[in-house]
Amino acid sequence: MNASLAKRYAKALFDLAREQGTLDQVEAEVRLLDEVLHATPELMDLLTNPAISDSELAQLLKDSFGDMTTIVVNTLLVMVENDRASEVRALPRYVREYANEFRGIAEGFVTSAYPLSATDLKEVELVFGQKVGKTLQLQNVVDEEVIGGLRVQIGYTTYDDTIETKLTRLERELLNA
Repeated sequence: MNASLAKRYAKALFDLAREQGTLDQVEAEVRLLDEVLHATPELMDLLTNPAISDSELAQLLKDSFGDMTTIVVNTLLVMVENDRASEVRALPRYVREYANEFRGIAEGFVTSAYPLSATDLKEVELVFGQKVGKTLQLQNVVDEEVIGGLRVQIGYTTYDDTIETKLTRLERELLNA
């Protein structure tokens, strides 16, 4: 899979949706596309099967997603026409990235020893959102190996304030002393 190709199609779809004022709807539709592709790996197998003709793939996509907006369906059809059906899987992720960037939103994960309450999660989103200058949408991941503290990952940046990390640092300091 060539991520840069999927990203180009996503950018074109995002720009067109923004231009037409249908960004929210397009974003919802590509999320649905993503869910369908995750739930039915057979569909992804068909999209990547070289034995299936472009016209069969186009018809399959029209039948499966024909009730979506014209620009979403046409993007999928153009991808098939240009022999990029295998890139359809990556399209939703990149559309979401462009939409989030446009709205000043960053997605990430907060790892803790136990599930955070909605209030605690919002607090973490606010504190770290101020650090990165964006509105955060964090997903709580529970890792029982985390004794205490939190690990927050936003994009490629990780803020680690877990007890394990502190103990590891202390151990290194003691060994190097």
